Amino acid sequence: MSAATLDPTVLAPPRPPRSALPPGPRTPGIVQALLFARDPLRNTLAVHRRFGEPFTVHSPGFGTSVIFSSPELVKQVVTGDPQVFHAGLANAPIKPVLGPWSLLALDRAPHMRQRKLLLPPFHGERLRSYADSIAELAEREVASWPLGEPFALHPRMERLTLEAILEVVFGIAEEARKDELRRLLPLLLQSARLLVFWGAVLHRDVGPIRPRATFEARRDAVDALLYAEIAERRAMPAAERARRKDILSMLVEAEHEDGTPMGDAEIRDQLATLVMAGHETTATGLAWAVDLLQRNPVVLAHLRAEDEPAYMDAVVREILRIRPVVPVVGRTVTEPVRIGEHDIPAGTDLAAAMIVTHHRPDVYPQPERFRPERFLDDEVPPYAWLPFGGGVRRCIGASFAQFEIATILRVLARTPLRLAVAKPEPIRATGVTIVPGRGVRVVREAA
Repeated sequence: MSAATLDPTVLAPPRPPRSALPPGPRTPGIVQALLFARDPLRNTLAVHRRFGEPFTVHSPGFGTSVIFSSPELVKQVVTGDPQVFHAGLANAPIKPVLGPWSLLALDRAPHMRQRKLLLPPFHGERLRSYADSIAELAEREVASWPLGEPFALHPRMERLTLEAILEVVFGIAEEARKDELRRLLPLLLQSARLLVFWGAVLHRDVGPIRPRATFEARRDAVDALLYAEIAERRAMPAAERARRKDILSMLVEAEHEDGTPMGDAEIRDQLATLVMAGHETTATGLAWAVDLLQRNPVVLAHLRAEDEPAYMDAVVREILRIRPVVPVVGRTVTEPVRIGEHDIPAGTDLAAAMIVTHHRPDVYPQPERFRPERFLDDEVPPYAWLPFGGGVRRCIGASFAQFEIATILRVLARTPLRLAVAKPEPIRATGVTIVPGRGVRVVREAA
């Protein structure tokens, strides 16, 4: 089998009957999904308090899952043998969005091969080389905000992180193509969120309700632009391509272990993965960051007064603890396993619920408090902080995401802002992320 061939052997066994799984709410799946969408934090914590560890939930989009949250059991879920614990199978609902070559959709050897190709841009000197570009984009974005007028911050952060994707990941120079992607990518993400969250309910288009047809049309329009950019990048002289810093150019240069280059479809799927996994999530983390910092002025004052990398790192970690943008990571087991004292049948979907782990008082004292110092005092046990998952499936862009958030946060910390709404920001679930329900409405004030 070629290094670029998908592994055909990873097949999900039949799902076990509900009676074979731990207890959980018996309300219809559509009701559970609506409750989760309305208030994912409060709802999930309430179910955990009622049923204990683990519990079973059902969602139309994601099926039936057994939920774990204690660090000890979460460790077993996320570090389980990748020959048995399959993240790609668990991520099946997002496969139509990202494509079969996506790092998130693959398991076993194909996953490790793609991961090895994608690692270099996200570490070391290459990572630090993006700092100036990202900071410049942030300064430009802030300068465009109105003075003295309330506006929703979350969409502005999405606009900013999209610009970072176009610059750092795609490296697109042609303005017309860049403008088209600025227009089309937000529309595609909107359709993708709907398709992922409600995919099992909206399994076909009905009359004027056409979520799948709309998604496919938007995906095809974006793909045409991406394939055109890939073709132009391949046509560049190798020396010119090697001088570029963008990730697309590195993927065009990358080779499998047998010397074959990545195919266009492979590159397209990894680009789609980087957009879907790294654009909206980072923007949401930044919106939550401003909300939390504005409600904790002592922490904000510390950030403004001191440029301490360790403290900034602790602030970013605490933001992602109290508001984990992706609330769960999943695995599907292809053999019976034992997790703690629980026998889990083959075919079961498992979820490590960071949204619960990060708010357990036995793990984080006073979990509702925004206190970055907890990450400076070595209070956090292993596998208690998992906004990027863990084990061999830990998000490949985790370092880049933290780096990008910190870089932009330095700009935002210097920007005179105030919240336009004093009431707590509602927490909502959309697609696979949790977002600020009002978009974090702020007012930019004169310096």
